[in-house]
Amino acid sequence: MSNLKYRLGLIVALVLVSAWALFPRDVKTRQRDSNGIWRDTVTRRVPLRKGLDLSGGMHLALEVDESKGVIANKAEAIDRALKVVRTRIEGMGVSETVIQKAGNDRIIVDIPGIDDRERAIRIAQDQAFLQFQITDKTQAFEKVLPRLDAIAKQVGFGASAKAGDTATASGAGLNGLLTAGGDTSKSVAVGAKKDSAKTDSAKKDTASLPGASGGVVSKMILAGQMPGEFLFDRNNEDALKKFMATPEVVAALPPGKVVRFGSDSSLIQNKTYRYLYLLDAREILNGESLTDAKPNAATMEGTVVEFTLSNEGGRKFQRETSKHVKDFMAIVLDNVVMGRPPVINGAIGTRGQITMGQGRDLQAAQDLSLVLKAGALPVPLKVAEVRNIGPSLGEDSINNAFRAGAIAIALVVVIMIAYYRFSGMLAVGGLALYVLYTLATLAGFDAVLTLPGLAGFVLSIGIAVDANVLIFERIREELDRGKTIRTAIDEGFRHAIPAIVDSNVSTILTAAVLYQYGTGPVKGFAVTLIAGIVASMLTSIFVVKTFYLLWLNRSRGAQTLSI
Repeated sequence: MSNLKYRLGLIVALVLVSAWALFPRDVKTRQRDSNGIWRDTVTRRVPLRKGLDLSGGMHLALEVDESKGVIANKAEAIDRALKVVRTRIEGMGVSETVIQKAGNDRIIVDIPGIDDRERAIRIAQDQAFLQFQITDKTQAFEKVLPRLDAIAKQVGFGASAKAGDTATASGAGLNGLLTAGGDTSKSVAVGAKKDSAKTDSAKKDTASLPGASGGVVSKMILAGQMPGEFLFDRNNEDALKKFMATPEVVAALPPGKVVRFGSDSSLIQNKTYRYLYLLDAREILNGESLTDAKPNAATMEGTVVEFTLSNEGGRKFQRETSKHVKDFMAIVLDNVVMGRPPVINGAIGTRGQITMGQGRDLQAAQDLSLVLKAGALPVPLKVAEVRNIGPSLGEDSINNAFRAGAIAIALVVVIMIAYYRFSGMLAVGGLALYVLYTLATLAGFDAVLTLPGLAGFVLSIGIAVDANVLIFERIREELDRGKTIRTAIDEGFRHAIPAIVDSNVSTILTAAVLYQYGTGPVKGFAVTLIAGIVASMLTSIFVVKTFYLLWLNRSRGAQTLSI
């Protein structure tokens, strides 16, 4: 009796867990409001989602971007980029995606039921090339300013820039207007403290750069607080970026130095300024040594991404940072300085963090950690095409498919009850729990329901009763040999289980290979197959046996079994 109680308790517990897994819940998504602005919203959703053929989704075509240089071997580059894009998209938690190569220079991505198109495009397209570089401390930018002013005059730069908006002159730069940049710990932290952007109460004026010649660039760029840091009016950002990217300016920069724009901004005397940095072109480390990255919410720094380097990368990082103690180190992602460079107070090992900067939420940190873990794209990609995909099947086709599924299930139930009678009813009860357990498992794997998947699921219901057929036929044989009902039931399950386990385990191994090496729908089919087989074994062997024991306990002395 105690054994029966444990069996019933386990079945009830599995039913409750399955119901909880399938119960609709609030999900945080991003949607456009009436003004076209993306906002976080909460929607009620069933964990099982519909696939492309049932609910539609997004079609995205990515091509090799050769605007920054010719790619010698596009086919090889797109093959490597395909692996990175697949890892990123699947890391978003979207199942049943179709990610494949089209031709030698295009990647096709079909995502079912996507809520945030812009996020998917950004994750797929981001280059995610991470570098650690030291800010210039030789005042090389100040020395080259006269040359940049001359180039600006030659090319006519400054006609559209608002040079008059910049502050003029006195004092020693922005020192005193901004709080100290960087972090005082030995971990890698990007971005100034939150109060660094709130400097409306500052009384000092900003200052032009030392050695400025009074040209357009000199008036536009102001000295920052740390070596190699400069500021400019946000209104001049587009014009300044275009000017700094011209071949004449790149050639005029000091050897071994590069200009990079920052992601942060500061409010100074009611005016928004953006950051620009002159960095050593030689990187002390790049993202190839990164092994893990995860988002977090820190008390002081706000939203951050904590990363871990490999042992070899950690040793190199420690060796390089020990040479630059008290220098400022910029963390550059896709040629953009993330936040404000922190000061290196000591040798840094295998762990660090990237502060996301102002106005960045936890989802932005999650996306950054995702692309960092997936690795940098071997070639830049551009969006060639993006469109919504409607359900590929008509409403009539979908209704007919569900009708066919209902008829198939009904036939299985009728045949089992008509042929095996009371025992068939027990098998149908186990079959109902099989459906519940399988759907809950699919929800746990975040699977997406497609019409072929539903067809396979209906087919698996028929396959699920095979184990019961084997057991019931064995029980009949034992009863024909004159054994008691209890003994016949025990012997029937005991002799049928080895054959059931052998056949199902071999199928699970096959499905595991499909899951390991398959992609998109193949992997989704493997998940459905494994979930169905496990649930089938549980219900046919354990649940139906428990139903028999419950019947025997309530009908002591029964002389016949309806089978």
